[in-house]
Amino acid sequence: MKVALVGCGQMGRAAAYALFTTAGTEELVLLDRDARRAADVSDWLSGLDVSGAGPAAMVSVATDIDEALTGSDVVAMAMPWAPTESAVRAAVRAGLPVAAITRPPTSALPALEAETRAAGGTVLLPIGLEPGLTELLAVYLAQRLDTVRTLEICCGGVPAGPRRPLGYTAFFGGENDYHLPIAQRESLALRGGRPVHHPRFSGVVSRDYQGVGRLEAYHDGMAPWLGEHPALREADCTQKTLRWPGFAQAVTDLARLGLLADEPVDVDGVHVVPRRLVERVLAPQVRARPGDRDVVVLELTAHGVLDGSPAAFRTTVVDTADETTGLSAMARTTGFTLAAATELLAERAVVGTGWLKPHLALSQELTERVMRSLSARGVRWLPAHQMPDTVRPDLSREPT
Repeated sequence: MKVALVGCGQMGRAAAYALFTTAGTEELVLLDRDARRAADVSDWLSGLDVSGAGPAAMVSVATDIDEALTGSDVVAMAMPWAPTESAVRAAVRAGLPVAAITRPPTSALPALEAETRAAGGTVLLPIGLEPGLTELLAVYLAQRLDTVRTLEICCGGVPAGPRRPLGYTAFFGGENDYHLPIAQRESLALRGGRPVHHPRFSGVVSRDYQGVGRLEAYHDGMAPWLGEHPALREADCTQKTLRWPGFAQAVTDLARLGLLADEPVDVDGVHVVPRRLVERVLAPQVRARPGDRDVVVLELTAHGVLDGSPAAFRTTVVDTADETTGLSAMARTTGFTLAAATELLAERAVVGTGWLKPHLALSQELTERVMRSLSARGVRWLPAHQMPDTVRPDLSREPT
């Protein structure tokens, strides 16, 4: 297959590596708004020792979207939504299926669905780590039970070693990126299949992960379409972000002091937004330094009924940064998932027109193929296994 990869940032770089070493890829065409970045990825791939990793594809760099799409069989995209939206339209016009990691804003979804379906296009997104793998594994787990009562998703990328003061490291973003994940908002969850909301950073629980340590998880919302799957339509579902202990409390304390407010305040005649000032001060302190490495953990636990008795299942994904390739764990788990989905589209294993939501479009067999692809590249996956149904989360006590 000939694959066009649009977007050569850190996530795209990982996807390029996976596609480059996928047996079915004969040619890989790279495109990025920064031509130097695409060329850098091309040079990097060409210089890799991939002996034993499968046959390497021929790599080229395109100068525009039309050149990238010409002769391609499938398109992978690893960009923010604005450039993804225009690139998706171009790919659909060219009759090519698309896989992308980006979660579109809710307001853009109706147009995406209508335009793509009217044109007979196939667009599979978002398909990265989160969203993407989180929803795929939620369904994979839920279908082990006859009835799902509760589903808990915990997902996060953390530094391999926490660094004061927050235990948080920003591995992505440039020198001028001062946005941190500390904004106050409501987080979506499901109760009985119906939407409810919890304050972000609330509902903190501790989890121990072998080889990683003890992390904390807090409410951070989920893809609003998760509950559309029949197996989850009446379930209580939460999705929480994992961080080193203390992060949620530190952010909560800042908010209580008024330091994360979005309303400007007058400081000696200058109007300042408190949250933006805090981000501007903190960002340089938490920015990744040379030698910093990240770890990704994704754990899902489902409780319900199987053969008339209470039952519970769990699945876990853990990955660490790869020093050989220089790929971070977050880039690996996101980019490798995108690459695996792209391969499925090229094979026409995933069919349909319009916007395809991955957890509705992929069968259990295809989800397992995605996971085997990640496992083959060193991502540790503990498949669904039954566990004692002794401790079930009581979501009724969560604030709404």
